Parts: sequence; structure tokens; C-alpha cells
Amino acid sequence: MSKAPHSLFARIYDLLMVPQDRLGLGHQRTRLCESASARVLEIAIGTGLNVPHYRQATSVVGVDNHRGMLRRAIRRTWESPIPIRLVAADARNLPFPDDSFDTLVVGFSLCTIPDPEHTLEELARVTAPGGQLHFLEHVRSVKPRWSKMQDSLAPAWGRVSGGCRPNQDTTTLLDQSSWDVEEIWVSGGGGLIQGTASKA
Repeated sequence: MSKAPHSLFARIYDLLMVPQDRLGLGHQRTRLCESASARVLEIAIGTGLNVPHYRQATSVVGVDNHRGMLRRAIRRTWESPIPIRLVAADARNLPFPDDSFDTLVVGFSLCTIPDPEHTLEELARVTAPGGQLHFLEHVRSVKPRWSKMQDSLAPAWGRVSGGCRPNQDTTTLLDQSSWDVEEIWVSGGGGLIQGTASKA
């Protein structure tokens, strides 16, 4: 689940995200988080870049297994008007009872977690009946030119980004899980998807 394999990446992560946020990722973060309501769990919260985008949550629990990232997220939780608790944990084995949350938020984490199929079921376990999953993820493009580029970049990208798989077929993973996809947006190149799913 960690967004980084070592502490150096944690130190430079925010800097690397600045140009991407200016090019549109910041808008996607808002779309990901602004309607997340009631009791929210964010998986792989990293340095807390999504924290300022929460609007309707009554509380947020942010989970990451990279303590270097969590240390950098603390200052953003202090600045938030919403109560936010940070927990060092693995998304594949969450330390929460069944039905603990109303909304789950995953942003660029299913493409990094070693076992995304199991993780999706673990997320469903801790989500209350009628709860929602908000996702923003890498996905293998259906466009041959883009998917070929993703395949060629994947090995090197994975080594510098904590194991991220930009060519993962995330759409199929969601379709085959116990989540019902309700809404989905695909980027122009087909390499990103964003949307919501409900607990089946």
C-alpha cells in the first residue's frame, strides 16, 4: 500500500506532485474527496495531499504502511477542520471491525498494493451497508499506443514509485469484485479512471 519504497521518496513526494496537481490532478483530488461523507477511510493517505479536499466528511481515518509518509501527513491533519486520525496499517489487513465506515477513498493505491483483489474485499468488509467507494486509479489503456507505452514504462516506474503498476487492468478488478461500479470517468489517454462504486 505504501506510495514509496524508502524514506527519500517520502521526502520528495510532495515536490513531485506539484506539477501534476497544476496540470489537473488537483481537480481530480477535489472530485475524489469532496462528496465523501460521514465516516471516511482513506487508503494510502501518503503525505495527506487529499486532506484539504474533504468537504462533507464528519471524520476521516487515513491509513498507510509507510511511516515516513504519515509523518509528513500530520501537519495537514492539524490544518483541517475535520477530525482526521492517521493509522499505520496494511490495506490488506485493516485493524477495524466490520461496517466501520460509510465512505472509502482510494487514490493511486490499488495499482501499488500487491494484492488488489483481496484489498477490495477487505475494503468492503469495513464498509457499512449502502456505503460507497470513491476511486482514482491508474488503469491499462484500451488504446494500443498508450497501453504499449505503459507496458514499456511499468518495470522502471514500479522501481521508483513503490511498486506502482500503471498498466494494471483496474476496471476489470473492480468489475470482478463485490463492489458495484455506479459511475466511471476515463481520461483522454485512457490511463486513469475515476468514479464511485457501492457495496454490493
